[in-house]
Amino acid sequence: MADCLMDSGNSRVKFARRESWQWQPIGVVDFDDPLFVEHCLAVIEAEDFQRVALASVSKGWRAERLSHVLARIRQPVLQIETLSRLGRLSIAYPQPKQLGVDRFLALLAASEEAQPCAVISFGSAITLDVLDADGVHRGGLIAPSPEFQWSSMQDRFPGLFEGKGQAVFLADNTLDALATGIEHQVLGMVERIMMQAFGRRDARLWVTGGGADAWLARLPPGREHAPEILFSGMVSYIELSGL
Repeated sequence: MADCLMDSGNSRVKFARRESWQWQPIGVVDFDDPLFVEHCLAVIEAEDFQRVALASVSKGWRAERLSHVLARIRQPVLQIETLSRLGRLSIAYPQPKQLGVDRFLALLAASEEAQPCAVISFGSAITLDVLDADGVHRGGLIAPSPEFQWSSMQDRFPGLFEGKGQAVFLADNTLDALATGIEHQVLGMVERIMMQAFGRRDARLWVTGGGADAWLARLPPGREHAPEILFSGMVSYIELSGL
């Protein structure tokens, strides 16, 4: 029998089919879909799943919409939560529940590689976590996403930042100057962490999140795109927990 894996974020819910250590994506439903509940249930009911495993960081009205789906699921639901230790992974947070389950699962998957690395996610915010080869999480950071920075500047200074600019090394106009500043902030943050954590900028960097594509080519060497690393972490969670 197979499990249905659900990754519920801030913009959409992603689904995968899991059997033992193997998994494959089977669907995506956006939270702003007017038929969100019906489309989620259609994905789940399309196959004879034994249970549903859920990892959710959804809050507010998104969590409410998700609750309507969960209330109508026939299978038992396994709620995945952040743990202080699992497998090779040891979380830095004294209060593990403060670390988002999405970050926890990405770190859990990365810890299987047994090498020093960082995991960066480009989502509603940017998160960056550092992991030692022995699976010890050294901590991480949360930073405003580029999209949030753009919208905040447009709201704060109406009429000044209308439209989008292009990032260059040094700009000669207002819109490009803002795009350039945002890019230098993001890339400078990444390079500083990689240098201070590993002594070099080209250490392994796992890159995930819905906004990752736009940044891959600009990130330092050693990057590896892992758009579905959370599902790999969910599978590891289930197997290592004996669930």
